[in-house]
Amino acid sequence: MKLSVATNFDDNLIEELKKYPIYEVYGKLKEDGIGGGRPSNTLKQVDKARLEEHVKKVRECNIKFNYLLNGACLANKEQDEEWQKKVREFLDYLRDIGVNALTVTNPFLLQIIKKYYTCFTVRISTFACIDSYEKAKFWEEMGADYLCVDFVKINRDFKELKYMVDHLKTAKIELLMTNSCLKNCPYIHTHTAGLSHASNINNQEKQAYADWCLYRCQEYELKHLEEYIKSPWIRPEDVKEYEEIGIEHFKITERDFPTSELLKRVKAYSEGNYEGNLLDLIQGHGWNKQEKQKLEKKNLETLSKQEIIEEICKIRGLGCERKYPRHIYIDNKKLEGFIKFFKEGHCKGNCLNCNYCKKIASEVITRQQEICEYLTQLYDKFNEMKF
Repeated sequence: MKLSVATNFDDNLIEELKKYPIYEVYGKLKEDGIGGGRPSNTLKQVDKARLEEHVKKVRECNIKFNYLLNGACLANKEQDEEWQKKVREFLDYLRDIGVNALTVTNPFLLQIIKKYYTCFTVRISTFACIDSYEKAKFWEEMGADYLCVDFVKINRDFKELKYMVDHLKTAKIELLMTNSCLKNCPYIHTHTAGLSHASNINNQEKQAYADWCLYRCQEYELKHLEEYIKSPWIRPEDVKEYEEIGIEHFKITERDFPTSELLKRVKAYSEGNYEGNLLDLIQGHGWNKQEKQKLEKKNLETLSKQEIIEEICKIRGLGCERKYPRHIYIDNKKLEGFIKFFKEGHCKGNCLNCNYCKKIASEVITRQQEICEYLTQLYDKFNEMKF
């Protein structure tokens, strides 16, 4: 097992990570000219001075630093010579401060890196939606070193993953383990483009980015509980099933989490064991220090759209600490043996005629009824007001 872990730019995190099988940490400035996978308005400020200090710390601990240049949309700037000049200047800067790996989504950007910068190893982001050997081979032939595959499509397609592992010549497959997106998410391209613009310094709007794609997916899962099970996460106990087919690189999120929460994830996956709510490991939001047990509801009819958004964020813990208990509890230990259904090839992708995930959901999921009902009202009100 080789883990790639998000950094929150806390040097204490790096000291603790030395105890585990970490080959790199990844992160970026709050915003730059390429953009990434999280909106700037949900991230804490990281300036160049902090980046430089942190990269130095990471490298001193014998860990690689992977800088994210994974914006999925570059607004057709790629062939503009002035844009290319600025990108080259930024790549020079990253090289000079000791960054030794990059994550990209755009093939034009990969070509620039491979032509001028032999010092960087390059990972292709999951935003590139690599879901077949043919796509993987394309990126490998362009010089990519690691391929983080399209988790919403093939994290549980063991046949396709093994074919990639067996037939790629140099590139290594990496799996994102800690994500609770919808299976085959219909919003994936819209969402990644929106996130990319929301973290690109050249595209900043006066109004803070409202992550409506995320809200929509959250709402859908809330109203169809089997979607929590269909979601392509990987349990700590199931990593060994992927190692058996030759995959050794795995990715853990989340960049805006406190050190204690990141270490909880690293420990669980390193040890292959977790007792508790699986959502603690797989959701990109929702950390807390002290929960309030009594739900404080507001009169939704008196709230503005922005206040509705703020209320959703407070309940779910989006860009802030979660205020109340999680609305959903997924008993991780009740999922023992769950992955065998997929590894043995029983999943045909035909959910209309298969109730496997729905049956599992009924056995392992517990709802916080009052919080779920309040969230449903919030999502319904947001949908009513967003146009």
